[in-house]
Amino acid sequence: MTPVISLKGVGKQYRISASRSSWIKDLFRPGKTSTHEFWAVEDVDLEIEAGATLGILGRNGAGKSTLLKMISGVSRPTTGEVRVEGRLAAIFSTGAGFNPEFTGRDNVMLNGLILGISRDEMLARFDDIEAFADIGEFIDQPIKTYSSGMKSRLGFAVAVNVEADILVLDEALSAGDAAFKKKALQRMYDLRNSGTTVLFVSHSIGMVKRFCTEAVLLHKGRLVTTGEPAEVVDRYRELLDNSDDAKKAKDAPKNDQERQLDYSIDHEDEEDTPFRDGANGNGSGGGGPRNRGNRNGSPNGTVRQPTGEAMVLGAELVDWNGTPARAVASGSGITARVHLQYLKDEEESTLTLILRDGDGLKVFATSTADEGVRIGPRERGGRVSVDFAFAVPLRPGRYAVDAAVHAPRDGGICLSRAEAVAALEVEPPEDGRRVRGLVDLPTEVRVLEAAENQPPA
Repeated sequence: MTPVISLKGVGKQYRISASRSSWIKDLFRPGKTSTHEFWAVEDVDLEIEAGATLGILGRNGAGKSTLLKMISGVSRPTTGEVRVEGRLAAIFSTGAGFNPEFTGRDNVMLNGLILGISRDEMLARFDDIEAFADIGEFIDQPIKTYSSGMKSRLGFAVAVNVEADILVLDEALSAGDAAFKKKALQRMYDLRNSGTTVLFVSHSIGMVKRFCTEAVLLHKGRLVTTGEPAEVVDRYRELLDNSDDAKKAKDAPKNDQERQLDYSIDHEDEEDTPFRDGANGNGSGGGGPRNRGNRNGSPNGTVRQPTGEAMVLGAELVDWNGTPARAVASGSGITARVHLQYLKDEEESTLTLILRDGDGLKVFATSTADEGVRIGPRERGGRVSVDFAFAVPLRPGRYAVDAAVHAPRDGGICLSRAEAVAALEVEPPEDGRRVRGLVDLPTEVRVLEAAENQPPA
């Protein structure tokens, strides 16, 4: 297959001055200079096929944005050749490419003309762009009056509504609010599934692993490795672990909060489903727990605050082949893997798992105790992961996983609770049949003739 993007020996060099004052002095010292050469990107060979979703990883200053700007034509390479086939739409930093004196409406039309789209065609698409950006009357105000989030919304709305063959996103969602991120990410999934080639830079390792089909790692301007996202992420983590900052952090003693932060950073994820918005972890924040009935076995049916003696660190979903999954067909199976950490010694505890639909209705619940499995004694600081494998005979839709840890002492207490630690999309059954109710129960149907339906004599 012919690649839609091809880079051969591509490099970008800048001349850097030590300071503004030294640059001014150079003007009056012919033949002398205090500047030096800096290669932001150097000797990159890369081919990207149509329909690929490429995640680009690397530390700050690795050359990710410079590479995307050369691919997008915003910047010309110092060395090498860049070839791009098809219409390309790009979103860089918030507001990049917008004229601050023009209104949002004028900038939308101008961006369309730059992409080679006629005025009539942009007018036909404008309502969709305006609705997606959802910035109200600001669409007719100058861009200089916009917040960074509003610029991000408008730029993204243009890029995803011009039917580009290639979409380039450089931390495009960093300034958007949670609600817009969900809508934007859903559109990104739609574009990916429709065959659009997507180049995606994000500091969210979890997002790159789940969203992208391929990944590359840049370090100090050079291409370190390419391949499956999970493999590239592992290499990226090695690079981070070997950095000077990471070595210093390893030498310093860590408390429980720092360990939880380490886990959160390692498993960071974009908010791509409605279940994660406002989800409560360990019963703190978000205005307190939501009233969803008796969740921790307290006798009066009220929700008691967790003690904090354990933590539900997170959860992930994998299919029965062990592959990470965010969507499965109705009637197939899924494994929810829940990660725990104990902040105090605990002789015995129970992990409860609840699956809820988009309306918050509990459709399934079980626990290690119900399944006859013991977690066993756990020491302070110890971690453990628990797998719950179950079938999913549910109607298509979005579902969320809640998890809670209980201990039998003191009449039964909740040590930790986390809502919406994982989200699941249930798709229609693979055989195409409809699921008419909440669940698709295995059913056997027989037609009895009159003679077979007579009561016994």
